[in-house]
Amino acid sequence: MTVPRRRKPHIKTISLALQGGGAHGAFTWGVLDRLLEEERLEIEAITGASAGAVNAVVVAEGLAEGGRARARAQLQEFWSAVSRALSLSPLSGALWQNFLPPWLRGLNPAMTAFDMFSKIASPYDFNPTDYNPLRDIVEKEVDFRLVHVCTTMKLFVSATNVETGRLKVFSGNEVTLDAVMASACLPTLYKAVEIDGVSYWDGGYTGNPALHDLIKGTEGSDLMVVQINPDRRAEVPRAAGDILSRLNEITFNASLVRDLQAVAFVNKALAKGGLSGLGYRTVHLHRIGGGATFEMLRNYSKFDGNWSFLTQLRDAGYAETDLWLREHFDAVGQSATFEPGSDAWRD
Repeated sequence: MTVPRRRKPHIKTISLALQGGGAHGAFTWGVLDRLLEEERLEIEAITGASAGAVNAVVVAEGLAEGGRARARAQLQEFWSAVSRALSLSPLSGALWQNFLPPWLRGLNPAMTAFDMFSKIASPYDFNPTDYNPLRDIVEKEVDFRLVHVCTTMKLFVSATNVETGRLKVFSGNEVTLDAVMASACLPTLYKAVEIDGVSYWDGGYTGNPALHDLIKGTEGSDLMVVQINPDRRAEVPRAAGDILSRLNEITFNASLVRDLQAVAFVNKALAKGGLSGLGYRTVHLHRIGGGATFEMLRNYSKFDGNWSFLTQLRDAGYAETDLWLREHFDAVGQSATFEPGSDAWRD
């Protein structure tokens, strides 16, 4: 039996909330790479949806197998496998760019055609065998037996109950291959994932990522959101593709905005002496991402497996996290560095 190790007094702890977003999750890879490199900080728990859930189980497996160094190497190996698979996909934006004239480089013919096709055809029709290359990658790259014996970090994976439309959070030994695939199940591409007789779709619809269970199930006061869907756009989109991309971003940010506003409400109530005796505690919120890195990206780039694109996102995540640590490490355990309702979240 693995005995949980005691944290050294000078090491701070933080929990992470990882958004989903397909290939854009490579940015989160960079964030995790830098945090795992930081010996003064330990990750107490991760809650994730879709790509965030996948990153989370890869880290858990690596930590259980060989600590921080192994977790970082495991992330590299996993995203290399993703690149090999996605780069051959007809939905990959990179695959089409060489065949388009310069004035059409912002388009992806395959994604445009598939978006139209998915409105009249179901994956139960065009994908009857429910082939999902991501499932093959996760099954090959992640040993869930190791995930389940990871004692240094808790896991929470969100999915959406198709029947009720409600959030389902898997934790502990419930975090299986099926749970992760449920969390990443886009209903226009794949059949719903059935677990114990219940069908699930992508967790991003109801918890992207879910915060409540993570806060309830941890002891630390600090929560960092890694946001890979832009929260703001400087201009109103006018092109059809841009409109659909913005609708996608708003949809997949909605649950996060709701949860962060709830945390902010509780924090303010506690500061005024309210909610005493009800088991609530102040949560110091922090955030990385959500801004400039993603503002120039289109929705179709979530299917882009080009290695240079993925490593650019990784490097951006690493750099942004490194900057955050240099500027805000002392705030961990003391105060928030991000407040919902500030300029980044104003109406």
